[in-house]
Amino acid sequence: MKMPMRIPREMILSWAASLVVVLASLSGSSALARGFGGYGIEDSFMVSNGQGVSSPSFWGGLKAENPAGVSYNQRLKLQSAVAAFSDSTSNLRGSGGVLVGLGPVGAGLEWTQFDSSPYAASNSAIQWGLATDLDAMHLRIGVSGHHLKSSSGSYTLGMIYEPFRILRVGFMVPAAQNGIHDLAGGLSLELDPAIDLVVDASMNAAQAAGVVKPGITLRGEHFQVSGGYGYRYRGSVDPVLSSKLSAAIGFKITDHVLIEYNYKGLPQHLLSLTLR
Repeated sequence: MKMPMRIPREMILSWAASLVVVLASLSGSSALARGFGGYGIEDSFMVSNGQGVSSPSFWGGLKAENPAGVSYNQRLKLQSAVAAFSDSTSNLRGSGGVLVGLGPVGAGLEWTQFDSSPYAASNSAIQWGLATDLDAMHLRIGVSGHHLKSSSGSYTLGMIYEPFRILRVGFMVPAAQNGIHDLAGGLSLELDPAIDLVVDASMNAAQAAGVVKPGITLRGEHFQVSGGYGYRYRGSVDPVLSSKLSAAIGFKITDHVLIEYNYKGLPQHLLSLTLR
């Protein structure tokens, strides 16, 4: 059997250190003055489309989506959430986190009572994400980490390429510290300022498994709703993406208060309150 390619831990740490250097250099540049029409850019990513590979939410990079999406965050946010792993409310789990953003730089830290990948009720975990928008290259890059008490942690690398305002191409490598096993990519197309279409896909060559997940997002001035459904095109397991219904709805109660509900199979229900 052909052995999977392995990425040395030192390479991952070097990649993360290089990202920090890029962030630091950009923080003093004129890129900070880039305009998004107020905070419109982050409002467009209140909820994720598909399963967050090419169109992650600004929180999604901390929750097993593309970590490059953390760069959509534009200001300080606090979020608390409650999750249920069935239709029963007898075993609820909670989480809490903070996001910071300034121009092209986004970062976040979250504590959760459930393991976000593969969405199982288990030990508490710490999740973090760091991302930047390289405007001149139409590129967003990010790295995220997920750490359980009983493990050394896992790391995800991600990028989003935006050659045009209406087109996004996403790519991510989950658990990169253990070698390249799972891969995910996606394409999002903005048909209208109020409508996005997306197709995300994932594969695991060693398990001969793959999932493709089309979806749609509808946006209004004070709400967003998205839905997608995954299909296994080969194999009997789901690498990265879920071969189930994923849906989300977000409400902007005021400019400072957001409420989001996500359904992703496991956790079956996730209700979040975001203050900014």
